[in-house]
Amino acid sequence: MRYQLAYMIGLFSALAIVAGFYAGGLWLVAMVLALYFVLPFAERLIGESRWPSDARIAQIDRRTVDRYDLILYLTAASFILLVGWALWAVSVTPLTWWEFAAFALLMGEYGGFVGIVTAHELMHRNSKNKRQLAFLLLSLVSYAHFAIEHVRGHHVRVATPEDPATARRGETLYAFLPRTIIGGLRSAWNLEKERLARKGLPAFSGQNNILVWWGVTIALMIAIGLFIGPLSLLLFIVQGAVAIIALETINYTEHYGMERTKLPDGRYSRVKPEHSWNSSHILSNINMFNLGRHSDHHYQSNRPYYKLRHYDDVPQFPYGLAGMIMLATIPPLWFRVMDRELAAFENRAG
Repeated sequence: MRYQLAYMIGLFSALAIVAGFYAGGLWLVAMVLALYFVLPFAERLIGESRWPSDARIAQIDRRTVDRYDLILYLTAASFILLVGWALWAVSVTPLTWWEFAAFALLMGEYGGFVGIVTAHELMHRNSKNKRQLAFLLLSLVSYAHFAIEHVRGHHVRVATPEDPATARRGETLYAFLPRTIIGGLRSAWNLEKERLARKGLPAFSGQNNILVWWGVTIALMIAIGLFIGPLSLLLFIVQGAVAIIALETINYTEHYGMERTKLPDGRYSRVKPEHSWNSSHILSNINMFNLGRHSDHHYQSNRPYYKLRHYDDVPQFPYGLAGMIMLATIPPLWFRVMDRELAAFENRAG
């Protein structure tokens, strides 16, 4: 999308959640229904964008970069403030069980589609401060180790059997979720253990980022339970769980059935754009910092979101990310659509 302000949709989504909370329970339910059943059709109706071209990317100057980064920081701040407000709001506002459930779902989806996605963009930047901010955002959804596994594990092993975040052909979302969540944590621990060993440090060290940032999450949970209340603690736990499931569902869709060739020396062929599914649907991409341009992201993981390009000759989602996520929840329909798409791409690729 060529308009910078479009990427601020996450900020307006946060304000909509706050407004929905104070408008009453039916508004919260309506927002949940819109998220799951209206958004997939809206993104298909609005369509796709091939922007930016290589010529436009070459024209991006320092001031423009600063504005794009400011949007990223504002979105990160919106997530932190939204979580803080939500924890307080449920402690002082009487809610029915279904109002709480709808609110927790909205918070979790915001955490997955905005909070974690913002952290994802930050963890790929060549800046210690930005990576630390990514860890902080992830600690708010109890998934701090993702910053380690995603950058140093997933991007190295994507589209191979060794990658817990690559869904295998014929694997349902419900089989994938426990495998990737458990496998991702195990992989992150091993990667951090190896990093510390190279520095001559034990795994249980104050420099272990998993221990440090999981420590932040646990400290937050204790503080929330003691000073705000059990309902707020329940909200923190539930929104984190929903955010994790949302994130890993995106992973399921973006790498389903992808395979790199194993070479005679035992290594795998280089990661190329065709090893991820691509989506250039406008609505999903402005909401998730062009996460749908996953082909280019894996091809050059250091490219910032505003420079990610569209490729015509890679596997293309038939629908936007919101539509693909909903499709993934119904395995028979998912296999019917995606196995056909996968076979068609393989035939074109020869």
